[in-house]
Amino acid sequence: MTYKEILEKLEEIEGQLDDSFYSLPEWDGNSDGRSYLDGARSDLYGLKDDIERKILDEQKDHDILYNIEKKWKKALTFTNILRKIK
Repeated sequence: MTYKEILEKLEEIEGQLDDSFYSLPEWDGNSDGRSYLDGARSDLYGLKDDIERKILDEQKDHDILYNIEKKWKKALTFTNILRKIK
């Protein structure tokens, strides 16, 4: 499972938790349930942030490696041209 797939699942869970939180009637008997749901939502938001950060870091690493590979290929091509000239 990729980080993007995990993020999609977390977004589904977020929607379910939000629906649960907002569907509970506001009366004292539900205060513990609302508190637990709110805590789960808070933990989920933190986990989503971590996953999103990981996705962005991987993309950044991929872009850096791609640019290095591209420059390396240009350098090799230039070196091969110089060899043919000599």
